[in-house]
Amino acid sequence: MSIQKFKEGLIQLIPFSKLRKYVSYHYGWFPGSYVAYDNTISEIKNLTLEGHNIIYGRGIYRCGKGGIKIGKYSQIAEGAYMIATNHNYKDAEMLPFGDKGYCYSIDIGKYVWIGANVTIGPGVKVGDGAIIALGSVVTKSVPKCAIVGGNPAKIIGWRDIEKFDKLAEMEAYNENRPIEYIMMNNEFKKEMTE
Repeated sequence: MSIQKFKEGLIQLIPFSKLRKYVSYHYGWFPGSYVAYDNTISEIKNLTLEGHNIIYGRGIYRCGKGGIKIGKYSQIAEGAYMIATNHNYKDAEMLPFGDKGYCYSIDIGKYVWIGANVTIGPGVKVGDGAIIALGSVVTKSVPKCAIVGGNPAKIIGWRDIEKFDKLAEMEAYNENRPIEYIMMNNEFKKEMTE
């Protein structure tokens, strides 16, 4: 059993969801960030969170040796899929691909918002302040403050870069929002589905 699974198991033994989320946020695998327990993270040592991140559940993060880095204050919705490795089919001596792969890092900037069910492929860099629409498949790098969507993802709009830069300089991120917002929002969702 990995250390990650052990910590997740211990946190899941806490009977009250609000306390469980609080402990996870402050003492979990990534202190200072909320990472839902039902994410799958391979090679966790190659996942870097710069802090104050929110990563909702049912995501798959295949870090490989390339690694995945997520900048401060970025938020990732449910069902994200990031893969930092790829199969070797060009120099393969077998079909459909060889037994050795390639490792390409994924670099998510600061203040990035990634919608639900987004797939991000190997070698992609997402600039600060970018927004990726739900269901997008990102195969190429995304510029700062771009809004992208689709399959493959294309630029569909832009944030106001001047305003973004001012807010980022002030670090205008509500420090209290992450854990309280998550607890309130998850309780609300639970009430709506019951």
